[in-house]
Amino acid sequence: MRSIHPPATPSRAPARARNLFLAAFFAGFGLHAQANAELAPAHSVVRFNTVCANCHEGECSGRLSFHHGPEAARGHMQRYLGPISDEDVRFLFAVLRHTKEACGQYPVSAGVPVGEAWTAAELEPWHNPQEGAYFVPLGEVEGGRYRLQMVFAEPAQARLRITDGRFEEVAETSLCADKPAELEVELPAGRYYLTLHCPQPLQTLRLSPQVR
Repeated sequence: MRSIHPPATPSRAPARARNLFLAAFFAGFGLHAQANAELAPAHSVVRFNTVCANCHEGECSGRLSFHHGPEAARGHMQRYLGPISDEDVRFLFAVLRHTKEACGQYPVSAGVPVGEAWTAAELEPWHNPQEGAYFVPLGEVEGGRYRLQMVFAEPAQARLRITDGRFEEVAETSLCADKPAELEVELPAGRYYLTLHCPQPLQTLRLSPQVR
């Protein structure tokens, strides 16, 4: 009895291998470009998080298109920030793009380890004097109860938020301080950020674990 076999089909292995090679090549090219991309300076990250994030932190989506580039966003930025330079537009757009595509905070490092005090000089790069606000990366903490201590240069009225790397709020309060202010907060393990709206300058800041 004669066996009947289906007609042979051309092997797809070469095409599959070629597609895998191209995918790996372009993925590697993208990572190389990202690694060599110029990081936004601290003052752009601070201005974004003390003004723009009020609206944009809840709009993250990897499906959004940015093919129109920074110039298309200039008018919108200037409506809220006033006149800004080409460099400001470029860096603010980079922070916005990261926020929307990664659904997380733009990568910045804490300048002071958890448990140590920030001085006025160390806080200055994280100050937005135009809008009277601070955005401070508090760093990565182990889970537990923490005390946030702040000393202002003069009696202060402030609005404070602590958020995690995905913009989830873990603490929010208003302060009316004529002496050093303290706030106790429970923090799961992770990386945290302080946003402080206050026209009065901040002299020192410390986030320290509670002694059990």
